[in-house]
Amino acid sequence: MAIVHRLYITASNNYSENFQIVAVNTTIPLEIDSEIGVFKVVVNIKDFDGSKPHLSNSCYNIDDDTFLDGEPLNFKRNEHDNIIPNVRMQIEFTPKKDINGAQLIFGNDFTYPVKKYIPTMLLTTGLKLYNLFVSNSVQGNLYSNKPYLYGLALNNFTYMGIDNFMQIPKIINSKTVPMDCEENVSSQLHTLTHSTSQGRIKYFNQREDCEEFVFKQGVAYNLQFDTNYVKMSNSNYAICIPKFDVNVNRYVNETLNNFNYVIKEGGHTNVDEGTAGLVINFALRAEEEHLDS
Repeated sequence: MAIVHRLYITASNNYSENFQIVAVNTTIPLEIDSEIGVFKVVVNIKDFDGSKPHLSNSCYNIDDDTFLDGEPLNFKRNEHDNIIPNVRMQIEFTPKKDINGAQLIFGNDFTYPVKKYIPTMLLTTGLKLYNLFVSNSVQGNLYSNKPYLYGLALNNFTYMGIDNFMQIPKIINSKTVPMDCEENVSSQLHTLTHSTSQGRIKYFNQREDCEEFVFKQGVAYNLQFDTNYVKMSNSNYAICIPKFDVNVNRYVNETLNNFNYVIKEGGHTNVDEGTAGLVINFALRAEEEHLDS
C-alpha cells in the first residue's frame, strides 16, 4: 500500500515531551498549562485531511457536521465569520505573572538544522519576502542548527482582545492584510488611541514601543493569528507569498518533516533561550494511504 504524508498537529508547553493532539476545525480548545501561563488553543485549516490520529476528533472544514471518519459531531458549533483564511489559530493566554510586552515572543522555529535540505537562496528570499509582505519586525536565523523566525506577540497576531475568547471580532475592513477588526486592548494602554487591529500592529511596530504594554497576571488575552501565506490543504504544505509560491512537500524527508509555532517569554535570538509557554508542532506523518483516498 502507498505511503503518504498527512498533517499531525500536537501541542505542549515544551519541545520534548507531553505533546497532546490538537483537534482541527472544531470549537473544542486544547488547554496547555505552562510556567508562564495557561493557554487554550483552537486551530482551523482549510481542507484538512489529517493523519489517522485526527480521524475521530477533527473535521475537513469548519462548517462540516461530521468528523473525518464520518461520525457525527458530538458538540455544538460556535458562530464564526465568513472570512476563513488558509490557517487560523485562536489562543487564549492567561499569564501567571506580569510579562512585559517586549518579552512575549510569537513565531516559528525548528529543533534541527534545515539548511542542508532547503536551498540557501530559497531561505534568504523567503525571509526577505516575509519581512516585506507579512511583518518587518520578524527577525530570524535560518542557517543555525535550530532555525527560527521570531516576532513580538503585540504586532504579529492579526487580532488581539481581552476576555472574549472564541467570540467573533467585529470586522472593520476585510480588504486589508491582515483584515482590520475592532479591539478592546486600548483600554489597558491609554496611549494606544486606535482600538483596531491595524492600529495596534502599527503602534507596536518597534520593540521599544512594546515595552509600554504589560500582559497582566490573571487577565485572559485572546490572540488570533490568520494567514493565507501558508497553505496546508490536503496535507500539501506550501508557502504562498505574492509571486512566490513554493510547495514544501518536495523537501520533506525523515528529518525535515515538522516545525513549530511558539509563544515564549524572552529568547528573541535563540530557540534554547527564554521560557517556553506554548509549542504547537505541525508535522507531516508518514502512514499508509487511507482506503477511501
